[in-house]
Amino acid sequence: MNIEILGEYFYTQFHFEEMMDYRYVGGLLTLVVLTLSMAAIPSFKTNNSIYAQPEGDTKRPNILFLAGDDFGYSDIGAFGSEIHTPNLDALAADGKVLDNYHTQSVCAPSRAIIHTGVDNHIVGVGTMYEDIAPNQVGKPGYETYITDRVVTIEELLRDAGYHTILSGKWHLSGKTNENGTLPSDRGFEESFSFLGGRGNHFSSAEVLPGSPVLFEHNGKIVPRPDNTTYSNELYTNVLIDSIKKFQGDGKPLFMFFAPQVALMPYQAPQDYIKKYEGVYDVGYDKIREQRFEKQKEVGFWPTEMPLPTRIPLQKSWDSLNSTEQQYRSKVMQVHAAMIDNLDYHIGRIIQYLKDIGEYDNTLVIFASDNGSSEPIETTNIVFSGVSPEETKQFLSTVNNSIENIGNPGSVVNFGTWGQGQQVSPLSWYKTQEGEGGTRVPFLIRPPISEQTPGDNKLIKAFVHVQDIVPTLLDYAGVQHPSTYNGHPVAALLGKTMRPLLDDKVDKLYGDNETVSQELFNSSAVWMGSWKALKIDPPLSTGQWQLINLTKDPGENNDISNIHPDILKTMRAAYDKYAKDVGIVVPTVVRAGEMSKLSQEEASTD
Repeated sequence: MNIEILGEYFYTQFHFEEMMDYRYVGGLLTLVVLTLSMAAIPSFKTNNSIYAQPEGDTKRPNILFLAGDDFGYSDIGAFGSEIHTPNLDALAADGKVLDNYHTQSVCAPSRAIIHTGVDNHIVGVGTMYEDIAPNQVGKPGYETYITDRVVTIEELLRDAGYHTILSGKWHLSGKTNENGTLPSDRGFEESFSFLGGRGNHFSSAEVLPGSPVLFEHNGKIVPRPDNTTYSNELYTNVLIDSIKKFQGDGKPLFMFFAPQVALMPYQAPQDYIKKYEGVYDVGYDKIREQRFEKQKEVGFWPTEMPLPTRIPLQKSWDSLNSTEQQYRSKVMQVHAAMIDNLDYHIGRIIQYLKDIGEYDNTLVIFASDNGSSEPIETTNIVFSGVSPEETKQFLSTVNNSIENIGNPGSVVNFGTWGQGQQVSPLSWYKTQEGEGGTRVPFLIRPPISEQTPGDNKLIKAFVHVQDIVPTLLDYAGVQHPSTYNGHPVAALLGKTMRPLLDDKVDKLYGDNETVSQELFNSSAVWMGSWKALKIDPPLSTGQWQLINLTKDPGENNDISNIHPDILKTMRAAYDKYAKDVGIVVPTVVRAGEMSKLSQEEASTD
């Protein structure tokens, strides 16, 4: 690939309180129950390495994890976007770009893996509390919060002498924020977090019924510090202040920055919104094409490759009336403004680390928690325990006029119509295990002292979200245990990316190794160039399909009839995975949401 073009383009605890005598029996009983629950979800055998603590005066690297929320595959400049993201593009030019990184299809399950390196079902987030089916309630793996079957990377790094800081979204404590599941309980020394799944970006106002708005600071529920500061600025201010608190004491820093952007509702400061006036009047079809062409320029795809057909299909931009075009253009405009603003604040964090002399010794990762946005507009979203009437009543209190879109009083997002350009050139979207819902932008810059002289900026090997924790532990020199606080914990599933980043290998997974995942009964298996995919009606047939992702990244062609033996092998691997992690197939499809997707968007003109 053309490195000069690439560079130029990228730049434009199970925790007990101290036991008193009268608690001793209760503690033993709790330990017995926990041990029995572990038997319900067997651990995996893994080939993860054992990492030794660094010796002598070795200076361990800081770690900065930048967690984008609902970014599509092509939503940043380094992945072909027209959105202004100079700080992320500079990070790409200074580090590595992974264009074949996969994650879970919804935020909390993927974050459960990011924090633990273990499959989300084993962690306890087999689904989210907003979407749990009646037959999943009370089942092991479906607690909807991080359980003591696992140890978090924050707990391990804290115990190894790191300061651990969280600023931003958590969404891993279940609906009622069960005792022992707040960030401070799971390894964060300093935390300010939004505990829910989605919230207003300017205030503590609820954005949908069933979406509680709660914040915590170091284990205590607190009000939002103010109801005017935009969320990106708020979380950045908190993170920098937390760094200042520990500055100069010689300990390394683990910083988890988890803004709510680009999660619904789409809201942004007015000066950023105005910056994109008219940009999206060309329509989502043209934007999708333009992003794809930019990706080809920097080597993501063969230059002769045609733009894949999008699945599900959607109405062409030209078939919309003028009002529909104005509305959708404005929504895309605000979405771009959110990401632009986040990039600015990421630049503030990086600049502060440079100012205090810590940036060169910092491992930096940017990754989205899942691919694209909610595939259903706010007027149709239904959560467990929330009636359509309650949602309708709530929406009557907001102002979603075209003129007001993006302001604090509006609550809008993409429907299925917005996903095509967001995940270009892929298909599908958030909530589904198609590439659009699971393949997301990933940037990583090792510490300067750990960088190799090679110029391979673009890594095309398959990498999975389960590989993040082994990688970070590897750089930190920390061992993952088999027990923690006196009880067993699940083993890591992934592999360290370090040999890949050091240009010592060209792939992490062998051509016959499989990686599986499931959510809402949408299922996927990756094996080399192959992918087996199953998506339920009404979106698809509910039958397993076989796709060659090298030739067909848009997942348009089911070739299971040509290679039935390959599909059989992959389905057998999935069946074993499902048994090992304890999947409980839901009796309803995500609280009825998927059956309410706008069917008009499944037609073309």
